[in-house]
Amino acid sequence: MRSINVTCRPTAIYWLIGVLFGCLYGCTSTPSTLPDGSLPELTINRVEPATVLPGSLIKVFGQGFVGENEGSLIVLLERVGISRMISPDRINDGELNFTIDQATFGMLGGPGRFEGVLKVQVDYAAGTSQSAESPVDWSLTQTLQPQLSSFSPAHEGGPVYLGSQATASGSGFLMGSKKEDGSVVGEGVTELRISGKFTPEGGQEQDWSGACILSTTSVMRDNLNGPFPAECIGIKPGTFEGDVSVVNIHIDDLEVAGNTLSGVSIELGPTVLTRVTPTQAARGQWIEMSGRGFVSGKATTVVVIDGTFTTNDNEVINYHGEDALSIVPEVISGDTMNYVLRVVSDGKGGVTGLGSRAGVLSGTATPVVYWNNEEQIGIPLPSGIDFTVLPQKQVIFIKYLPGFTDALRVFGLRNVEHLIRQRIFEVVQRDYLGINVEFRETRPTDFIEYAVIEIGGQDPNDRDLIGLDNTMGKDIGNVVFDDVVGGWNADSAEVGTAAFGGVFISSYLGFSPSSDQPMPLAVDLFDDIFGPFMPSQGGQKVEDGELPNGDRADEIGLAILSLANMIGNTLTHEMGHTMGLAAGPAELFHNIEPQENQIMDAGIYRDFEERAELNGKGPAIWTIENRAYLERVLPVD
Repeated sequence: MRSINVTCRPTAIYWLIGVLFGCLYGCTSTPSTLPDGSLPELTINRVEPATVLPGSLIKVFGQGFVGENEGSLIVLLERVGISRMISPDRINDGELNFTIDQATFGMLGGPGRFEGVLKVQVDYAAGTSQSAESPVDWSLTQTLQPQLSSFSPAHEGGPVYLGSQATASGSGFLMGSKKEDGSVVGEGVTELRISGKFTPEGGQEQDWSGACILSTTSVMRDNLNGPFPAECIGIKPGTFEGDVSVVNIHIDDLEVAGNTLSGVSIELGPTVLTRVTPTQAARGQWIEMSGRGFVSGKATTVVVIDGTFTTNDNEVINYHGEDALSIVPEVISGDTMNYVLRVVSDGKGGVTGLGSRAGVLSGTATPVVYWNNEEQIGIPLPSGIDFTVLPQKQVIFIKYLPGFTDALRVFGLRNVEHLIRQRIFEVVQRDYLGINVEFRETRPTDFIEYAVIEIGGQDPNDRDLIGLDNTMGKDIGNVVFDDVVGGWNADSAEVGTAAFGGVFISSYLGFSPSSDQPMPLAVDLFDDIFGPFMPSQGGQKVEDGELPNGDRADEIGLAILSLANMIGNTLTHEMGHTMGLAAGPAELFHNIEPQENQIMDAGIYRDFEERAELNGKGPAIWTIENRAYLERVLPVD
């Protein structure tokens, strides 16, 4: 084994000892799983619906429906003397959708019956192919006449609320939808037409006539359900007495009337806001609002806050009367809304809006529903609102791609991937200490605005880049919180710059003088550290059980630290770009005066030892200007 003359900082040594001995009891290695050359399973479980009209959406459920990067999919409808090829929409690995247009409807024998086979054929990118099939027995009809047996929008023994689940039972219901302009989509829609008398709470009886659509039709066409919309009986609390008729509206607005239910009674309750959770949140974070009577569609539910916002530096902003703060949450259901603290650019390199400044929002919070020319002022949040807006926090999801694992195999370090990831996480946390940045290794569910950085293997740009922020321009002030450093950026490609972003660890092989394309910064020390484990250099890959007490434990530990430090350094640097670094004018992306151990220096000035934090070099730090900038745009307090 080659002798390596390398010194590491004491903190790195302590980390290594703790991790290695901790793993004796707490860590496992995940073995590599390689394809065996067999084809993936392809099955069809069911096809819906059984009654088909012109414009019907057919849903095929099964397994093995590959994405466009893996192959291509076609659907064949076949019986003796008939074969129709269709290009389906892939919803996911287990669902395909396609529409029966008028031409296909006629070719299949509609109106009438189609007894045949539905076949899914997959042509894989590797050149192989396979198919699966299922028998189908379809009733082909040009129109359907609906029948309504019950309409139950109310909870048992109580009032119905806007947005609460309503159900209509019967037969012959359509499965399409309506656009905003009123035109039908797909095979058409089933509409409920309501007429009678409506008595608003505390008001006089009045005539009422309305028409509404419930959003979902069962596959058997015998049930409609969905949120109770404003179009049914309006938005005012009160009581309706009258009739409900059912009508199918087909393609080209052809109407087929069904029956009428008489003596229908509906009590509509008020919209109420009962809870807001959490009671403190930062920009980009989900806030859940609970209550009842929340509705969307053609109606809008807002929350009006009448009170004050007191910033952490004691500035008081008044939101009273006509200047009350109105927010528009996303209606999830009749009893749940979500709101996200968002901001907009102030045009001066900063942001404005609720979420841009830390402080406390206090006052009343009242739900208000608008529809047509009507307004319903609901029941406010009990005891008012006392909500803390936390300082802006940049959440970053570290996304490891399969290419990352593949590259570790080249280094001979696949079996210590978990230790490399752990050290990468420690490096980025250390680099951003004291700045309101939070790294995560699982995709956030509590924030909707968060950044993503991908760590892969080969550079898809074919430039052997170590890392690249492929977002457009320089985000001075960190206005954008949901940057994606990874994948392909069309805007970057359009202006002629490298379009694929992320961290590309295969490019680190350029630090080896013995690589096919060594970079100017290549040094023998790279081969000294990694060569003993790289099969391409005659090394022996790290095996399970070599840590913590194997003969090569020290050398393995050094390789883990060196590679993880380099990756962590690159991640820190690229994410710094997304936040608007280097500090300075829009055209400045790296430090003007490169020095040793500066994070935002251009790559040509950062040698292997500094990146790997060896022989007294590193860890790199922020310049005074860069750190001051980060502390200003992402303060902890």
